[in-house]
Amino acid sequence: MTRPAAPPPGYAPAPAGPSPLGVFFGRVARGDWAGSVKGALWPTGLIVGLAVALAIPSYGQGDDPAVGWSDRLRIALAMLLQAFGGGFDVTAVSSGGRGGYGGASDYGDTYGDFDPGGQGQMSLSLIPLTVTVLWIGALIIGARAVRRQGGGLDAAVRISAVAAAAVLVLGLYAQPEIEDLSIHSSPVLATLGALALSLVTTGAVLQRDVAAAWLAQRPGTLSLVRACGTAVRALGAVLLLCGLVGYITFAAQDGVSGEAMLVALPLLPNIALMVLSVGWGGSVEYDVQGRADLIGSGTDHGAFGLGELSDALNDWALVGALATGLVSALIVGVLAARRSADRREQVTVGGVFLVAYLVLTGMSGLSMEYTGSVAEFTGAGNLEFAPSVADALLFGLLWVGGAVLLAPYLVRMTGSGGGTPAAPSPYGPQPGPYGTVPGQYTPPPTPGAYTPPPGTAPGPYGPQPGQGHYPGPDGPRAH
Repeated sequence: MTRPAAPPPGYAPAPAGPSPLGVFFGRVARGDWAGSVKGALWPTGLIVGLAVALAIPSYGQGDDPAVGWSDRLRIALAMLLQAFGGGFDVTAVSSGGRGGYGGASDYGDTYGDFDPGGQGQMSLSLIPLTVTVLWIGALIIGARAVRRQGGGLDAAVRISAVAAAAVLVLGLYAQPEIEDLSIHSSPVLATLGALALSLVTTGAVLQRDVAAAWLAQRPGTLSLVRACGTAVRALGAVLLLCGLVGYITFAAQDGVSGEAMLVALPLLPNIALMVLSVGWGGSVEYDVQGRADLIGSGTDHGAFGLGELSDALNDWALVGALATGLVSALIVGVLAARRSADRREQVTVGGVFLVAYLVLTGMSGLSMEYTGSVAEFTGAGNLEFAPSVADALLFGLLWVGGAVLLAPYLVRMTGSGGGTPAAPSPYGPQPGPYGTVPGQYTPPPTPGAYTPPPGTAPGPYGPQPGQGHYPGPDGPRAH
């Protein structure tokens, strides 16, 4: 008996292809790196240019400065990289006595034990929001240049990688050692922050058309995105106004040098948030805890608001602060009324503005922690100086809510109108927030549609029996 024949061999499974993520990163690696490097040159050049400008003054050191230009450049870079989450830590390691400057401590053991070989450390946290805003703007310029060359989402990854690598290099360079002081800039944290900001910014620019097509199918999400855009515009206008008011007020004070005015430029949004907080009735708080030779020992807490402003300057300063707050609220309300499709979108604009204002307020302050002996600080403790977030929430709700409620009536009274004109629609006039807008675009008749001649009553489509010309050998002849 014969054995049955073996079944024919089956087909071998086809090899698995690369995953979509692998294909994407393959496009990233094989893409136009030269164009991406050009796009990343804008934000990198901005940081370097600002650092060079800040390093030019000698800051009162005289003709023989102890801190040279290169060290000042590295210190300026360390300060600027805080815009992306970097740090500014100063460490002093001494070979003995009074924080490394020789001799015994003049303060005994009141401020701690400073034995020979002791170490001091100071950490400064101050986010220069001007640098963050300008860096994002420079990224937008570079990404638009790449988009004109046909770059997509893979180009956003390349630009972000190059920009983050540049921040890493600058962060590693921005760690000088001056005599017995060592400055650390936390370059890894700054690099991660720059990478995240760059990915979001360049991705939004390079995928703008794709996002617009996606949003066109989702009216609710489109309304939210439009409200966020209006809120960002309002926030930018308000911060610009308050920043100018605060900077001019600061420059007008006695004893303010040109170097101080130069250092204040990277902090314009920080100053603007303090001005807005005070103008809306809030306060800028300071809190000192610990013990140090310059500030004494114990805890001190205070606030600077409208009352303190009137006492420090005059009543006109109080009136100016309130006028600035009023104009700022009107800017928010009028922009919300003019650029929103309906009342719901106006409320969304106010809510997004308030959230962004609170987030920036929490980021705008200055904090410092110190221990041991570093430069002129000897002791241990911390110092904070920042606008009150609780006051910002309370008074922001009042001012923004009132502006969003009243601004539409103010716009209507002035006859400015509201809302943005709708783009022509191929489907005829679309209903506006309050019905069909008069004078809206009306589409032309569809080509090929039947239109009776003037003066002729409309009849059925097509020729009537026995009428017309039918070509062909069997059809009736034309008379």
